[in-house]
Amino acid sequence: MNAAERRIRAYEEMGDHRTGREADNAATDWMIEELASVGVEATPQEWSFPQVGWHEACVRLNGTTVPGVPLFDGALTSVSGNLIKPGASGIVVSQIAHGDSTQFSQAMYPHLDSLVEHGADAVVLVMGDPDGHHAIRNAERPLAPLDFAVLQVAPNDAAPVIAGAARSQAAELVIDGWRETRTAANVIATIPGTDASLAPVTLMTPKSGWYTCAAERGGGIAIWMEVAGRIAADPGQRSLNLVASSGHELHHLGLDCYISALGEDAGRVHSWMHLGASIGSRNGQPSYAASDDELFGIATDALSEQGLERRAFPVGNAGFGEARNIGEIGGRFVSLLGGHPYFHSPLDTYDRCIDPESLARHTDAVERIVREMINGSSP
Repeated sequence: MNAAERRIRAYEEMGDHRTGREADNAATDWMIEELASVGVEATPQEWSFPQVGWHEACVRLNGTTVPGVPLFDGALTSVSGNLIKPGASGIVVSQIAHGDSTQFSQAMYPHLDSLVEHGADAVVLVMGDPDGHHAIRNAERPLAPLDFAVLQVAPNDAAPVIAGAARSQAAELVIDGWRETRTAANVIATIPGTDASLAPVTLMTPKSGWYTCAAERGGGIAIWMEVAGRIAADPGQRSLNLVASSGHELHHLGLDCYISALGEDAGRVHSWMHLGASIGSRNGQPSYAASDDELFGIATDALSEQGLERRAFPVGNAGFGEARNIGEIGGRFVSLLGGHPYFHSPLDTYDRCIDPESLARHTDAVERIVREMINGSSP
């Protein structure tokens, strides 16, 4: 078993990596230990956030209970009414097919707003992975939640609510939940360069997510650790800052904390390398993005050298993921991003979702990009 496989399997075995929960906290300690083993001293960076919890989340109808997961930026309330199809008043059952871009994108919010405008008192979102299990959306508005309840129901569980909507059947959508302030942690470190006068480079990857996240997060984490070790063994001119941020599924709150703590120094970072979702996954939808022509060329050459094909976003377009945060502060970036069939699903496991050969080639490509950044001559 190579280092990448060992690390991803260890990360997967911790369990569901939701921000600030047991597996996320365990990952913090583990990542610090892993970096120490390659000569990098890392520390946790704690921050506070509104954690969602619930006693019960379901739809009850005609003696049947259909389980679900609340939308983490929806209202945590219970609603009684008739199950209905979109376009009428009541508890709307909205089916989103796997692969529909609305499922994970910001397009969900106009969709939900439209349902409410047409009379929805609450929404049941039926959507999932290719096998009909849950595939949960990220919360884009964790600090300003919607004022209506949304329950995410797996297609495998949804038959009673779909049938109920066809008959306008009476039901109760139950979300007996709460929000409370809790603490999560990023992992941060610095590998000093040979010229302290030069602006640093940052290598970043998210470390939290809905389930075991072997491909969604594991690939980026494995590359982050491996490249950190390689750079520590052979530093470049610029220092390399490392951040593995929690809060990914909560609109990147952990990265927001990291950037805020940097203050004015955030604007002095030479460039940022973002290791986003599903790097080295099987049957993925791989993309890459860069802030400017120079970094786009560096990324394109590094990927081509490894025989890796990824769809390119237009130069300057960060796509999705944490590179958006860097674009918003005017930072220069390269971002590897994408999805795969079991994205945000409990079935996102190493054996089902990882392509080891692709992961190894991506590791070498990322090292080349990072070395170009830390040794480049531009300011």
